[in-house]
Amino acid sequence: MKKIIYILILCLLISLTSNLFSSNKEIEFNKAIACYLLEDIELAKRHLDIYFKINHKPRLKSSFNLLFANENWEATKKFKNYLEFNRLSPIALVGIALSTKNMKNNTSIENLKRALRLNPSYSPAYLCLGMTYMKEKNFPAAEKSLNKALKYSNITEYRIILGYLYIKTEEPKLTLELLKKEADKSPDNFYLNFLIALAYFKQNNLEDMGQYIQSAVEINPKNNEAKLLLAKYLLNKKEFKEAKSILKKLKFENYNLDYIKTYAYVLLELKDKKALKYLYEFFSQRKWDKDINKLFGLYFLKKNKNKKHNIQNWINRAILSGNNVDELKKLFPEEFEFPEYKALSFFDVKKIKWVSKELLLVVGNRKSGLTHKIFFIDTKNKKITNTLKYQGKFQNFFISKNKKNIIFSTSAVKDEKVILYCITKVGRNFKLNLIAGYTLKMPSVLVGFNKNETLAYITDASVSHLSFESPFSQISYYGKRKPVYPRYTFLVYKYNFLTKSFVKLIYLNQIEKAPIRDIKKYSIVKKAYQTNSDICQLIQKGQKLDLTSSQSVKIHFSRDLSSFIIYLSDLKNAFQAIVYNNYDNKVAKFDETMFLGENNYAEIEILNFNPKRAEINIMTKDNNRNLINFNYNSFLYKKLAKKLLGFYYNPTQNIIYLIEEKNNKLYYAETNMQAISLKPFSRRKIISRKDINNIIHCDDYNKYVTTYNGELLKIDENYKTHYLSPSLEGVLHEISPDNKKAAAFINEKLYILNWFR
Repeated sequence: MKKIIYILILCLLISLTSNLFSSNKEIEFNKAIACYLLEDIELAKRHLDIYFKINHKPRLKSSFNLLFANENWEATKKFKNYLEFNRLSPIALVGIALSTKNMKNNTSIENLKRALRLNPSYSPAYLCLGMTYMKEKNFPAAEKSLNKALKYSNITEYRIILGYLYIKTEEPKLTLELLKKEADKSPDNFYLNFLIALAYFKQNNLEDMGQYIQSAVEINPKNNEAKLLLAKYLLNKKEFKEAKSILKKLKFENYNLDYIKTYAYVLLELKDKKALKYLYEFFSQRKWDKDINKLFGLYFLKKNKNKKHNIQNWINRAILSGNNVDELKKLFPEEFEFPEYKALSFFDVKKIKWVSKELLLVVGNRKSGLTHKIFFIDTKNKKITNTLKYQGKFQNFFISKNKKNIIFSTSAVKDEKVILYCITKVGRNFKLNLIAGYTLKMPSVLVGFNKNETLAYITDASVSHLSFESPFSQISYYGKRKPVYPRYTFLVYKYNFLTKSFVKLIYLNQIEKAPIRDIKKYSIVKKAYQTNSDICQLIQKGQKLDLTSSQSVKIHFSRDLSSFIIYLSDLKNAFQAIVYNNYDNKVAKFDETMFLGENNYAEIEILNFNPKRAEINIMTKDNNRNLINFNYNSFLYKKLAKKLLGFYYNPTQNIIYLIEEKNNKLYYAETNMQAISLKPFSRRKIISRKDINNIIHCDDYNKYVTTYNGELLKIDENYKTHYLSPSLEGVLHEISPDNKKAAAFINEKLYILNWFR
């Protein structure tokens, strides 16, 4: 009896030891994956080596070594080969998910979920899934997955990644609750010290932050992120010289905008002349960062208090980008205004479209993790009136002129297919219907409406680039070419709003009558292809070219579609052009030597084509960027400007408005703006500003431009400029049909702003 008991105890000890050994072995792999996700490759390799010493699998080891060496393509091939013979391997599925995570149309999430179906308690799969969701900004799903990873493997490295998530979601308190005690118990752990310091910094708790950021830098003095955080700590403690000393020595492998902004802030406090350079460097890439707009306002306040409009613009931008109004009032004098901008909260916005001057249509989600929906917003009352759900990834809206019918498309998952929806107005509400009960085989669509707006015509949007640029062909999966001329090769459908019928058009006479602008363009070119041998030969030449060829054939249309220019570009001749007139089938030929000269070569961009005056305005795509006006009947030309930065043509007045570079700075250019009347010829400068960077609109009565300082200006009848409001360059925005309002999505806020005044 005693022997049996001894044997049972021995078996139990062996079992416990085996389980403990197996558990320790798996922990090493889990730590390796966590360190890889933290981008600590050296530490990740150490844990991986320990794991594979215990668990000898050379094929898997070599695959992960390739992954950790950033040889993702080779790693993917090795993981694929391994999975062909070991389909039930969760570890290989995690490996291939990581190696393909940055590839287009990757299946990382599917592979991770497959690993979890094989082993529902496999923590590395939950960890990688959490990081994937974090990258996609689906924070609730990320938190759920990371907590599941912790449930099955409660290790420090997993908690560190969860702590990073809470920092990202602006919940530093949760980071402290999760990691503070552990950080105090492990004073030699870099990540714990760094994260606690970062959490305190987010709470503006400099007193408690100090010891942790100092410890983090002492533990890992080579870590630039820690040294940057130390510089921020010193900056906030007003130890500007010490902060500058750290920042001056910092060098990041990749471009770091946070470093640029911090350095600009420090230099500004030290009244260093270099501050402006760093301010503009950051602003050129993140125009709506809330700190940079506030810093610019403070810079100009210190430099020149008389520049009131400029400072007021930075205050307006600072408020729109998320700064607290009361805090700004402490920084700027009372003479300035501090407007309140009402807004609706949105986590993400994909599309903004005005349905009418008071009704806005928005595609987005209001919280992280929620699916995108369509919101109708009453801009007068700033209220959401309707919400509609849809399937697939949103693409684009097409709205009829009477605003009663809206068609939009979404892309189906994985395949290049679309789902079509129709929104119709029923009383004060909107109703959503599927147009077809199946997906359409095209990557995206174009839509046109008949005059009565009872019918909608839908075609493949590929017509836009395949019909008007070489190789003028559809290329199959196997590389076989199918020319688009003379037969229209794209699918066309017709939808009846009254009967709800949806039919495919087969006959060419029906297709060519479809009220879609690109189909009308196609029909004009097809006619020329069939009636003019020169154009036929040029299109056929284009069909033989590859996308990577040094030769190309392109077609440019006039606004009224009465004519088009087809031109060949190669290494010898940049612009061998034929103008085709659709009304009388007449052609005119010319090339770049007629306005550049015999020995000058430059690629050409057509800015405007006016067949009534037989004129084109072109820009040379070389360092000179010359603007040339050329008459292809008389062969007369004028060089209107050089170093062209902006162009706008007013056809009713036959006036060109242009922006010309005067002095090229590192992150912006000082400019001149001119108005040039072509007949009779005259030239007039827009006075008082040298920082205009873009022409928004110039009709007979109203002229609007923006500056590289983020302002929207109006030009009066005397060609003087007046400040209106912040420009909306750099954010998703849409101007209302009456040009009186603008909707803009700025830092998770949807604003309805007064625009042109």
